[in-house]
Amino acid sequence: MGFRPPKGVRPPQLEGKRTGRPRKSKNFASAWRDAIWGFEHHDEDYAVVPNAAAWLWWTFARYYPAVLYEFLKDFRKL
Repeated sequence: MGFRPPKGVRPPQLEGKRTGRPRKSKNFASAWRDAIWGFEHHDEDYAVVPNAAAWLWWTFARYYPAVLYEFLKDFRKL
């Protein structure tokens, strides 16, 4: 077993190197996935919704499909 520094202390070989994502950065992949799912299934009357956020996007897309399409088109390729 190699050297294991105390928690919060970086090993000497990693000092000065950036590893991984910066602290307090966020990943919005699940939010994008829910929004795209809601748009793709907005024309289904009884869709099996995977989670609450997807239900919100699905409901929004049922009433305003053109608005959501423009929003998603600006940020993602549909």
